[in-house]
Amino acid sequence: MPPWAQWQQGCSRCRHRPPGPRSRAPTPSATPSATPPLPASYDAPLVVTIEELTPGELPRRGAIEVSGEVANRDVETWRDVNLHAFVNDDACLGCPPPITTAAELEAAAATDPEAVVGNRIVQVSDTVPELRPGEVATFSIRIPRRYVEITQAGVYWFGVHALGSSDTTPRDSLADGRARTFLPYLPQGRDGVTGSVDTAVVVPLRHRIEHHPSGAIARRSDWRADLGPYGRLGGPLSFGAAALDRPVTWLVDPAVPDAVRRLGEGNPPRDLGPLSEDAREPEEPDETGEPGSETPSTDGPDGEGSGEAPPPTDPTATLARSWLDRLERALQGEEVLALPYGDVDVSATASSMPELYALARDRAGDVLAEWEVETRPAIASPGGYLDPRSLDEIDELDDSSMLLLTDRMFAADTGQRGDDEAEPQTDATGIAADAPGAGRFGGHEVAVTASAAATGGPGPDPRLDAVSLRQRVLAEAALRLLRSPDAPEPLVVVVDPDVTGEGATRFWSGLDLDWVDLGTASDAVAGASAVIDPDELSYPAEARAGELGPSLFYELGRLVAAGETLQNVLIDSEGVAGEVRDEALTSASYASRTAPDAAERALVRSRGWIERRLAEVTIDGPPGVTLSSADGTFSATLENLLDRTVTVRIEATSPGGRVRVDAGEPIVLTAGSRTTVLLEAHTSDPGVHNVTLAVTDVDGTPIGATDQLPVRSNQVSDVIWVILGVGFGILVLAIVLRLLRRFRQRGAAT
Repeated sequence: MPPWAQWQQGCSRCRHRPPGPRSRAPTPSATPSATPPLPASYDAPLVVTIEELTPGELPRRGAIEVSGEVANRDVETWRDVNLHAFVNDDACLGCPPPITTAAELEAAAATDPEAVVGNRIVQVSDTVPELRPGEVATFSIRIPRRYVEITQAGVYWFGVHALGSSDTTPRDSLADGRARTFLPYLPQGRDGVTGSVDTAVVVPLRHRIEHHPSGAIARRSDWRADLGPYGRLGGPLSFGAAALDRPVTWLVDPAVPDAVRRLGEGNPPRDLGPLSEDAREPEEPDETGEPGSETPSTDGPDGEGSGEAPPPTDPTATLARSWLDRLERALQGEEVLALPYGDVDVSATASSMPELYALARDRAGDVLAEWEVETRPAIASPGGYLDPRSLDEIDELDDSSMLLLTDRMFAADTGQRGDDEAEPQTDATGIAADAPGAGRFGGHEVAVTASAAATGGPGPDPRLDAVSLRQRVLAEAALRLLRSPDAPEPLVVVVDPDVTGEGATRFWSGLDLDWVDLGTASDAVAGASAVIDPDELSYPAEARAGELGPSLFYELGRLVAAGETLQNVLIDSEGVAGEVRDEALTSASYASRTAPDAAERALVRSRGWIERRLAEVTIDGPPGVTLSSADGTFSATLENLLDRTVTVRIEATSPGGRVRVDAGEPIVLTAGSRTTVLLEAHTSDPGVHNVTLAVTDVDGTPIGATDQLPVRSNQVSDVIWVILGVGFGILVLAIVLRLLRRFRQRGAAT
């Protein structure tokens, strides 16, 4: 969308006809620029943005310098546009008082953009003679301290008004455009503030990681957008890197660099090991876009895999490699908090599959390990909420991770207390008035993150612009210092992933104030003594309802088991089980909460992909087997239709275990080969018995292929032999008796 179209959105005062192309203003300060979309409810024809504000606090002496841009999103030309700074100082009658509490600051940030919050400083201004439709001009105003009548400590409104006229709008006293922010004032010196606030800025790098059934990364178009300078990975990286030599804390899911490297390598599927020398050609992709063998998959227009390997110059691969290069430089020497691999949903995992958390925590990530980045384990959900009921389970599995909890968990209605327990005193934000900035739980250090500070400025200019966000952070820090001058609570801010690197150096440089002690998250929580009681924490019902369900973890376990079986079968594959495990971990991420059914289906499809390949090793037994005694032999044929060498075993079962078959040692089959295996059968029961032959891995896990055959035993049982023996004995006895009787008869006759 072109800039003029963005500026026109929501402008009810503008006559909507297509403007001409954006042109430079006739003043020397006019420069082209791109202005982000504005709130739909704000319809001023002129858009004002503050690009620089120096210093970030009201000084005791000197001047304040503010500069930025003014853009015309109207369809008419505006003339004689005057730009004035405004502030709610002591001389402003009817203006809101200075802000002195966090609740007042949060309420101020939600104030209507057109509300009167300060008086214009008319002694100084800047002027743009003419501003045509779609045109952007710069402004700069220097306000001497003597024009600002402020003596009381607190946080004040500060901003810039634009006033002009057009053919249909005469000049009046109403602002035709405005930008607003906050300006703290803390008197220094003997009677002023002497302390400082431990402040940490945490930059998150987390992303939803989805896979095709073949193991390749899905939705490459989304990754391409998010790795760019204004994406949810490229933007935060540029923002944090702009800190230069100032401390910054990175919050990283180790699976993200691994996924980005995979994209940079052309997004290959799972590595099943080298092809056999006599392997057949790979199959063509089937109708689902999934290759029959192992060929890299790429995205089509809808983000699904096409099965074709991307060329080396693929834009996503190039962008991924560039992002990784920048990330490696940015992490060196900085504090890196490592999330459990895949950013697993810790609240759900602790209750549904505790062993998965231990697995994710032990997985360091290949890229971070290769870079030898020193990391500290951490647990933090995207919203900062963690189910208090999972804390004890986490403490048993991991007693060293830093916990990052949102201050929203320190609220009045926890949903955990009994009816007879007292509720803590809270301010208008719903956050307990005595909520700590840091604490401890068991062996864990806990950083309580400032949720409101991360939302940025009050608008209407973009809330997450460098200056807007910086001034909000400074305002939060100032209020903490005013509340407890001797021992202020630390301020830990996890920035929104929508931040960008545009103007980010001004964010970081503006934090260089005497009363702001910028450090790492570990610095901020060091020495914290407050004990965090899980029973006193709030966990919203909607957060608990959004946790991943048991069925997803069930399918996750089945996929991990299938990956281990696949590796046992493919003797030349060294890491396919690990790849499948990593894929499974990413499916249990917080990001999957938005589409848990889709994540579960992806697990099922990936397991099906593995099982179809395992089923390519087949077994064929004879139609039937007849044993002439208790023991006998018969043969079965194994065939490997895969293009890799496999190692398998044969396992035979029969009802009640009446037939035992000795399968011998593991059998190695090269690609596309078949072999006949001689099996020994043993049974002590006569009759016909059904025997099932199954192909298994070397550990005895069935891999899918089976065959059933009847085994007939013709042996005579011991009972029959006894009967025959008794009968024979009776026969012999009868003969002897008959002979004796004849001899006696002859003797009598003689």
